[in-house]
Amino acid sequence: MDIKALAREFSALGSEDRLKILALLLRGELPSCGEIARGLNLSGPALSYHLRTLEGAGLIVRTRRGRTRCPKLTPRLGEILREDLLRRLKEEVGTDGT
Repeated sequence: MDIKALAREFSALGSEDRLKILALLLRGELPSCGEIARGLNLSGPALSYHLRTLEGAGLIVRTRRGRTRCPKLTPRLGEILREDLLRRLKEEVGTDGT
């Protein structure tokens, strides 16, 4: 186990906004960055920072959907969180991002 990578992953999970982003993605949605920013009431720079943090931790990748790049979960989140925590995260955050 790489302790630095594990610390990066847990650090990435330490933000309410990043958890909300992950919750949206756990529902199987593939929103654009603009949709996430509007849904969570985040500025473009704030969203960009959160996505870079999640990507740097290996929890998401950004994939192309037409002309936009959309975040997509990697299997890593399921590897570091128990199933009941994943289910709670998916259910706890409302569809309006709160």
